[in-house]
Amino acid sequence: VKVFIPIKENSQRVSRKNFREFSGLPLYKHTLYKLKDFDVYVDTDSEEIIGEVLADEKLSHVTAYMRQPELLGDETPVCDLIQYFSEFYCEDSDIICQVHVTSPFLTAKTLTDAEGILSGIENFDSVVSCNILQTRLWREEDYGMCPVNHNPTKLEQTQDLPRYYEENSLFYMFYAGEILKTGNRIGKRPYFYATSPFESHDIDTEDDWDLATILVNK
Repeated sequence: VKVFIPIKENSQRVSRKNFREFSGLPLYKHTLYKLKDFDVYVDTDSEEIIGEVLADEKLSHVTAYMRQPELLGDETPVCDLIQYFSEFYCEDSDIICQVHVTSPFLTAKTLTDAEGILSGIENFDSVVSCNILQTRLWREEDYGMCPVNHNPTKLEQTQDLPRYYEENSLFYMFYAGEILKTGNRIGKRPYFYATSPFESHDIDTEDDWDLATILVNK
């Protein structure tokens, strides 16, 4: 597996979050150290990260490269970054796993399990981390609120409701050749891998950061 991690220097909602200290390390190093048994590639616009990866002997498993000028900016889709990586650093048969350093509770075991599923006999073409929802869902329409997965006049136990699978962006795993052909991280035959709320916690806001520091100290 080639683990692909995009890391920006600036963050729109949580200032310098990738560089903040988390459990004694900058947040990005917290993830990179944890993935020491993987072949890790970092796509970044930060010269600081490039320098740290080169200088830190504990990061010998990491290849960091500067993001291409045409791919800079907050509006660039992550799939465009992965396609560049796939074209220049991968063979079509390589398995790519895209993760974020803002998911600090992701475990190496989860990625190993996902690799086993992708390369197993079931012929899945991608593995996607998800949350499973079995709650009473509603959506807003022009005429008012509409139930999605239940009949309000017939109260059912939540465990009897249909399951909904929510991408939680903890990881995406797929073959390099497929994203070059389709531009998508999720193939036609995906496996949705349910992860726990703890492991799936993502740092996207200051409140998320505060909760993550509480969780790691527990």
